[in-house]
Amino acid sequence: MAERWRYPLRMPHPDRAAVRAFAEAFEGATGERVEPEAFCFGDSPAMADELAALVMSGRKRATGGGVQAHEHDGEELPRPGQHWVLYDGSGQPVCVARSDEVSVGPLNETLDPAFAWDEGEGDRTYEDWLSGHAAYWRRTLPEIGAEFDPGMPVVLVWFSVVWPDQDQTQVLTARGSLRVRHAWTQDRAWLTETIRERWGGCVVSRGELQHPGRLPALIAVDDAGHRVGVLTFRPRPGGETEVVTVDALESSAGVGGLLLDAAVAVGRREGWRRLWLITTNDNTVALRAYQRAGWNLVAVHRDAVTAARDLKSSIPRCGLDGIPMRHELELELPLGGGS
Repeated sequence: MAERWRYPLRMPHPDRAAVRAFAEAFEGATGERVEPEAFCFGDSPAMADELAALVMSGRKRATGGGVQAHEHDGEELPRPGQHWVLYDGSGQPVCVARSDEVSVGPLNETLDPAFAWDEGEGDRTYEDWLSGHAAYWRRTLPEIGAEFDPGMPVVLVWFSVVWPDQDQTQVLTARGSLRVRHAWTQDRAWLTETIRERWGGCVVSRGELQHPGRLPALIAVDDAGHRVGVLTFRPRPGGETEVVTVDALESSAGVGGLLLDAAVAVGRREGWRRLWLITTNDNTVALRAYQRAGWNLVAVHRDAVTAARDLKSSIPRCGLDGIPMRHELELELPLGGGS
C-alpha cells in the first residue's frame, strides 16, 4: 500500500497484538480475511495520525505511492479486493479498509484531478497533491536508492472503509425524489461515456483543454438509484473552483439546479472563495437560469470561442437559436471562504 510504514527510523511499528485482535474481530464478524501486514500513511507519527483522521472522517478514500518502494521491499503491488488494517501514529488499529480500484502507470499520465480530490489531503487540488507528494518522495526515495521523477511509476489505490463501520453514501443535497452525491469509482466508466456523448470527451474554457471524465464530479440520482445528471468541477489553489460541465439528463426535473446547489454545499464545506463557470454567448437559457440563481456575470471574453476551435475543432460555429458562437461569458458565485 502507498505511503506506508516502510521507513522505520521515523515510523512506529504497529502494535501487532492489537492489530491481530482487530483483524480477528473483523474476520469473525464478516468471514473476510485481511492482509498479513498492517499499514499507516505518511512518514512520521504525526502525519500518520493526521491521515488516519482524514480516513475516519470520510474525506480520504484514495492513496498513492511509488512502485520503486514496493520493488525495493519485494512486495506485490496492491490489488482490488484486498482488506487491510490501517493503524495510526501510535501503532493502534483504527479501521479495516478494502482496496476497490488500483491503477499503475507513470505519474505524469496516471494522476488526475479526480484522484487528487479523492485522496482528500490539503486543499484537494491536483496542484497541491503533486507539490506535497513530490516533496514527500524527494525526502524518502533516496533512502531506497531512488529519486523522484515526474514520469516515475506510481500505484494509485481507491479504497473503502468496511469495519467497524461501513462507508455510507453522503447525500449533499436532495429535493423530492432526487439527491446528489459525490462520484465514486463505479461511476467513472459511465461518466467518461456521458462526457463523450454530450461533450465529445473534452471542453475548452479560458483557453484550456479539459477532460471532464478525469475531474471530480457530483452525481444526481433518483429514488431507484438511476443517474439523472452530473456536474464536473476543477478545484484550484486559493479557493477558485470552476464548474466545468453541468448535464441534466432529465431536463424538466430541476436536476441542473440541484447539482449547482450541491456544488455550493461542497464549496462552503471546503472553504472555497468562489465558484465560477463559462458559458457561451448563444446559451441565453442557461444565462438567465444562472443569474436567477444568484450567479453574477463578471466578464465577456470576446472571440474566446473562436480561439477555442484551435484546441477543439468540433465546436460548432452556430449555436442555440441560430446565434453564432463567438464569445465566452464568465459567471461567478462568491462563497466567502478562503483568505
